[in-house]
Amino acid sequence: MTALVSFLHTCYMRSYRYGPPTFVFVLGIIFVYSVVPNPVMESYAFSTTFLFIISAVICYTVIDIETANQESVTMLHSGSLLKLYISKLLYSWLFSVPLALYAVIFPALFQKFDRSASFEELCMSFIYHVSSSWLGVALACWFSSKFIRSRVMSFLLLSVVVVVTISVEGIENMLPEGLENAILLLPPLHSTINVLLDYDAATLSSKLAAIGASLLYGVIIAALFLFMLHKRKLDSSHS
Repeated sequence: MTALVSFLHTCYMRSYRYGPPTFVFVLGIIFVYSVVPNPVMESYAFSTTFLFIISAVICYTVIDIETANQESVTMLHSGSLLKLYISKLLYSWLFSVPLALYAVIFPALFQKFDRSASFEELCMSFIYHVSSSWLGVALACWFSSKFIRSRVMSFLLLSVVVVVTISVEGIENMLPEGLENAILLLPPLHSTINVLLDYDAATLSSKLAAIGASLLYGVIIAALFLFMLHKRKLDSSHS
């Protein structure tokens, strides 16, 4: 698995597809913190949402990084299509970890906040960033060319899903009475954002539940994605 992840990293670096999302995120964080001072956890709520979007884009660019012929060769070396795609999901998530670290450390290191962030706040914020990035990766994998051949259509649909995920609370308020529970089917990014926006008043259980919700939801939809690959026996020819 390590060799496969390393191979994917080499392919991704050579493709230069990492450039736009990474560049946008790094500059976006610098721009946001160009005005000081900023509240600590509320600012991390923004960067967590920002990283969720960027992670989805990263996975979208990684999931179909190989041509059909190259993927066939890689699949033969890896032993299975599932192992290859698990590696793609893992690599996409790992790629976002340095970005999460940057989003947490940069404002604290350069004193962009209205006060000093505590060690607990820094650690918890990092975990929130990482769990939300995993959620973005797990959502984006469904928009692979294995399922949607048109890249334009798949990107538009992914954009819609990202917007819906960010707008969950607004959607909940618009739902008719009795259908509020339907919101549980949507990605739980709002749980993380709500905790960060009201961090001091949040209980320990709600703080941990927000992390667990993103990780669990991501695991479930990623597992369903892999199950569909196996079920439909989708090979590199997109059959």
